[in-house]
Amino acid sequence: MKNWKKLAALGMTVLMTAGVFAGCGSSNGGDAGKDQSSGQSSSDQENTSDTQGDGTDNADTDSGEKKEVYVFIRDRGDLSYWDSMAEGSDRAVTDYADRANVHVAETTADIQANLQAMYEAADAGADLIITASDFKDNLVEVSNEYPDISFVIISEDVIDQCENDNVYGIDFATAQAAYLGGIVAADIAANGAGDVEATNVIGFVGGMDESLPIQEYLWGYIQGAKAYNPDIKIVYNYVGAWNDPDTAKTQSMTQYNDAGAAVIFACAGGSGNGVHNASAEAKKYVFGVDSDQSLLYEDDKDIQERFATSVVKEIGNAIYNVIGQYLDEGTLPYGEYKIVGLADEAVGIVEGAVLDGLLSEEGKAKLEEAKAGIADGSVTVNSAIGREQDEIKAFINDNCQ
Repeated sequence: MKNWKKLAALGMTVLMTAGVFAGCGSSNGGDAGKDQSSGQSSSDQENTSDTQGDGTDNADTDSGEKKEVYVFIRDRGDLSYWDSMAEGSDRAVTDYADRANVHVAETTADIQANLQAMYEAADAGADLIITASDFKDNLVEVSNEYPDISFVIISEDVIDQCENDNVYGIDFATAQAAYLGGIVAADIAANGAGDVEATNVIGFVGGMDESLPIQEYLWGYIQGAKAYNPDIKIVYNYVGAWNDPDTAKTQSMTQYNDAGAAVIFACAGGSGNGVHNASAEAKKYVFGVDSDQSLLYEDDKDIQERFATSVVKEIGNAIYNVIGQYLDEGTLPYGEYKIVGLADEAVGIVEGAVLDGLLSEEGKAKLEEAKAGIADGSVTVNSAIGREQDEIKAFINDNCQ
């Protein structure tokens, strides 16, 4: 590694790196048990002490030693994307303990703190480094500096920027799952459900503009809703942050009360909590994202009963499986960017008695037709993946208000 790059990153993050590593499978974002000079938890230091500072390179890890695997997330508690990554990583910590030391590193939202932590992992003897969309540029930089380390990027295609054929990408055709969600939302809005009157208006609250994973959800949501009812009205907002539930709640109340949205798809990380709360206050419906978020409200039935469904992608399974694949095969399909979807059981929506009770007979039929058609290829769901921002935004603006 070029030392000046590491020093530059360190200079910008010297006040932040004390809390970089959360430790293997830790769910605590605090500083308890951490060595403040390194930014690692005491458990991580024990797991990596045999590789730190000894000049060990990747070739030495093929002699039966445990592999060192680092998964970089922002932080736990968003109740969707990053928590799902952490869940799969935590399973890997336990299930692969005989073959690997899996470190789940929380670096909050700070790009420079993450970059420094990634360099530290590489210097500590990492064999495999995994991260996702927010930290894609950091992964490109570090992968180009360390040709002997394997890297995995989730939900962003940066393969062309990586110079050493040591990066594998995984993404999710979440537009397919959101398409199903769009059908559900349009049916609820057209026919009413429970105590919600028919309005022919549905909503969407996203975390950040120009975030491809969020845009992929919105693209599918629009297509499914329009397939059900070409005249459906779709309103949307971006919060501008992943952890600002107050703003998300304000936007949602406007969509519910002023625009008349019968249901809102909350696709905003930790900000989505504000949408969930607004649904209970407005007595309208909400969709969760990435996992079955209704389960978060077992102790608050007023909110839980407002969940019509959740649009899910199995990020945790992807993380778990790719670590297992690397440990089993000793390699990954570098240079590839694999997109998994409904046919792979990697995306979908939460179904069951609650959803059945909200859908009309027409809605149930349309949903089953769409699921079968997407799986066998007879229904095409266009994806935002691989498209330029101008095209993505034009589609959204042409179909939403």
